Amino acid sequence: MVTFDELEKADVSELPLRKRVEAFYKGTDAIFKFAESIIIPVLKGQLNLNDREIAIVGTYYRMYAWISSMVAMNNPVYFQGAAAAARALFELLLDLKILATDKTSKSIQRFHAFPEVEKFRVAQKLVRFYDNHPNTVDRNFSNQRSFINSHERKRNIETSIRKHWGTTKGGEPNHPKHWTGKNIPARARDLGPEYEELYFEAYPLLSWYIHSGSTGYVGVTQEALQSCFGWSHIIAQKAFLEATLICAQEMKISLAIEGIPDMLEDLRLTPGKVLTEEQIKILKEAKKKC
Repeated sequence: MVTFDELEKADVSELPLRKRVEAFYKGTDAIFKFAESIIIPVLKGQLNLNDREIAIVGTYYRMYAWISSMVAMNNPVYFQGAAAAARALFELLLDLKILATDKTSKSIQRFHAFPEVEKFRVAQKLVRFYDNHPNTVDRNFSNQRSFINSHERKRNIETSIRKHWGTTKGGEPNHPKHWTGKNIPARARDLGPEYEELYFEAYPLLSWYIHSGSTGYVGVTQEALQSCFGWSHIIAQKAFLEATLICAQEMKISLAIEGIPDMLEDLRLTPGKVLTEEQIKILKEAKKKC
């Protein structure tokens, strides 16, 4: 029998990298199954949501879809997909945290106003491009043109921008690139050192495996790419576990189902439990040979 003292002194780094990466994948799978069986059914049963709840639930659904994708990509060869999912989950966690902590209606109003503003901006740029390059592509952009040529819509868009995001130094509507009006580092910084640290630690590395260029693969070993897969799961789990707790609290699920914080803490420990089980197997085999 393996003693606690032997297990405590055991070094999990002795485990094959494949086993360690597999442990983190199993952690993601366990979290996904918890959300699928406990959280999502309750959310689906909630009706007549207000604007705040619609924003929170919609953001959480997107995170659930991403964690589902990570479970589907059950192979380190999908390290780029895992990195993309982890980065998106981090960004969405920032959104969810901002929505949940803002006790005013300002963030909620911006969140719901932004889609129309963004659609107008994209349609405007698309039409402008093809007006400047009439012989590039023979396509019909009458819908986009009609969308941006509506004087009433344009006036409403500009009014909305001025109301929610202010004006430039020249007095023009200050078009936002994100519904908060801030970039990712600023959003993380506003939420506190924990989120800013995670941004500096995780975001650039995850971006290397998503963006074009050679940074994500030049001089990188196969083992490093496997590590990227496992590390992406670590970031994803951290983001989704916190998001699940926020959603459970904001949507009063934690009142209907007792012990959700403890359940989530237990899920957080899943990779460690898997690694411990593997280490026990190694120690038992070693003792047999003695």
